[in-house]
Amino acid sequence: MSVQIQTSFENILNQQTDDTWEQTVKTLLPAIHEVDKTATQIWFRFYPVALLRALQQAEDPEKLAAQLLLQGNYYLKDQIDSSHTFLYGHRFWPEVKKAIIERAASSNASPSSNDLATEIRELAKRTASSVKTDESTLVGITAVALMTLQQVGIETFRASSGEINLKERVTRKSPEQILKERARDNSQGLFGFLKTIDKDWTVTYDEQDERGHYKMKNATNLAYGAALDQSRDWKAIDPRRTEGPIPVECRSASCGTCWVGVLGGAEKLSDVARLEGKNIKEFGYIVTDEPKPLIRLACQAQLSGAVSIVIPPWNGVFGKYLSAQKNTEAEQQEVSS
Repeated sequence: MSVQIQTSFENILNQQTDDTWEQTVKTLLPAIHEVDKTATQIWFRFYPVALLRALQQAEDPEKLAAQLLLQGNYYLKDQIDSSHTFLYGHRFWPEVKKAIIERAASSNASPSSNDLATEIRELAKRTASSVKTDESTLVGITAVALMTLQQVGIETFRASSGEINLKERVTRKSPEQILKERARDNSQGLFGFLKTIDKDWTVTYDEQDERGHYKMKNATNLAYGAALDQSRDWKAIDPRRTEGPIPVECRSASCGTCWVGVLGGAEKLSDVARLEGKNIKEFGYIVTDEPKPLIRLACQAQLSGAVSIVIPPWNGVFGKYLSAQKNTEAEQQEVSS
């Protein structure tokens, strides 16, 4: 059995928790281009390090996964080059990946664990200079790359192909074009201003796919609208997708299957109701009291305009488990001290 030797750079990264990463991303937000501000925050919600550690430390990971009702592909090691296609910075993934591998292998690879944001900005600046693009478009994807390295290890990280998973027509779009498309609402015709008009809105669930959208009626929840989309054999694409592009089981906010990230148009969705707010925390997806957060349950979020969302490749119910585990660790630390 081969033993993977960790670099000092990895050792620093492995000290990071979801809390420290959240603080790092928050620090970086002013430096991240508008096109990737929300996308970066969503990505970190999609791949919590605490869940990975729980699975790694479990005597029987498969049993724990079943206990936490995990479905789909929840291991980042299987999605190193594809987990972040919804970030604009994904266009520069090969260069970002190369820069981080070189940084991890350098003799002075010892960034301060309290200054990870500065390390990320310096890496993004260096890479931006080499590819001749704006540094702000690389800050988010650089943070994503480092979190990926933390979760998969340098050997696995290096071994991935490093390919860009986008079609050429998509790579030609500028950040401004993407932001404009996310903000655009459907025309409702000459009399669209009337309250009696039954408005239609577009929900984009994959900005990379020309067919990655569907239309639905005003004040309808996202999951209901998705179920009407019979354009493909969704279950063959993903066993969780029994009705449409958005996985759904219960329609009552009790299963967590239909969680989505809101890339654009969060303000056009209904406020989080009490049940959604309570359960989304217990699922472990996000802990917030914001009325229109970046993570929603599609079966509860009703729309009043066009929105752009991203569907995570997995779902589960792990919030209570991680909270209990965190409390146990805190108690053990108190006893030992």
